[in-house]
Amino acid sequence: MPTFKPLRKHPVVALSFDDLPAAGGLRPGESRVSILTALSHELRAAHMKGVYGYVNAVDLPGDPDCQHALEIWMRAGMRLGSHTWSHPALDDVTASAYEANIAKNEPYVQQYADANGKKTDWHWFRYPYLEEGNTAEKHEDVRRWLRAHGYRVAEVTLNFNDDDWGDAYLRCKEKGDTAGIDWLEKSYLASAAAYIPVERQREQIAFGHEIPNVLLLHGTEFTTLMLPRLITLLRSEGFRFSTVPKVERNRAYRTDPVVGIPGGANFTNEVLAMRGIKVPYPKALSEPHAKLDSICGGESGE
Repeated sequence: MPTFKPLRKHPVVALSFDDLPAAGGLRPGESRVSILTALSHELRAAHMKGVYGYVNAVDLPGDPDCQHALEIWMRAGMRLGSHTWSHPALDDVTASAYEANIAKNEPYVQQYADANGKKTDWHWFRYPYLEEGNTAEKHEDVRRWLRAHGYRVAEVTLNFNDDDWGDAYLRCKEKGDTAGIDWLEKSYLASAAAYIPVERQREQIAFGHEIPNVLLLHGTEFTTLMLPRLITLLRSEGFRFSTVPKVERNRAYRTDPVVGIPGGANFTNEVLAMRGIKVPYPKALSEPHAKLDSICGGESGE
């Protein structure tokens, strides 16, 4: 295993939220409006504005709940970018079909991003599943299209798959299983605490030093519930908060890792792959997939 320099005392991170306005499932009586109202409230309570949410507009036409949820998000001082129309995996479609899917999303993102009469910077694109192309040719084809249409890629350096807790929480909440919810809360924070320093260390190999970070989250009910505690965790590690456009001014983000990675990867791992560097993750670092699937009567449960 490589050796690493001590982590910086004052790292920087931008929070970002995928799959707006309809991330994950909904419990009976819950709504997208209530989730994004609560999420934007927690961000403002933490003195954060200009936080980006990346939109799949497939749920917007004919759905007032989704429409109003995005209006609330924007009125709270947040921002919108694109996450494709219907969240396709780039590995599974042609570059031209993927580009058409982004183009279909564009008028909806612009409509809600600029709805309050103030022009905002909505030309930020987040790849679903972080799949930027399973071949170098496909990667470069989509990147050319994005550049031609004025988009920048909203890269990710920190990710602990927060949305994997979403369905389990809905099951436990519906059953009133307080012990199950307690385990979900503790395991969510434990996973964040384990993955984030490892990803920061990997930046030292990819870039020679730690860079300002972007954390991938999702606009789910459970991540909204956990956000104050996640922010407390980040602050305890010395993180200061910024926004995606400010973070990605750093020159490290000028790198376009033209490499094919089936299944996708975060920005750091793309750069490592481009440079031909293999850095294994610690064996002890793993997500509790089996229990997340089985808890509170899930697929593997009773």
